[in-house]
Amino acid sequence: MLGSRSGKEIDAKECVLRMNQAPTQGYEEDVGSRSTLRVVSHTSIPLLLRNQSYFFKQSCDTTYIIWGPPRLMRREKIGLVYRMLAKVKEMYPALRLYTLTEKMMAHCDELFQLETGKNR
Repeated sequence: MLGSRSGKEIDAKECVLRMNQAPTQGYEEDVGSRSTLRVVSHTSIPLLLRNQSYFFKQSCDTTYIIWGPPRLMRREKIGLVYRMLAKVKEMYPALRLYTLTEKMMAHCDELFQLETGKNR
């Protein structure tokens, strides 16, 4: 997308979906600055945490959907990613942060395979 100069067009859309830690800062002319929804893999959580003020403080209009393996996403104390997300939510109470259930992740995997013909 670099060099596309599509930033204004992207920002004008009703919904802007971004994946993982895809940056906008410094690339606004090409990719815009808005993020309505950001879908994040459990593996990208540490990368988001390194730049919390950018992802969680400034992006107050973004809804985050986090997915990952059930053993890391469990609400019990053994779910490492869930524990990290709970701390982030404490720091940024207005943050819209959601995790997918195992059933919903399976459904999304099914849709992905139907749409792309590829197994994620």
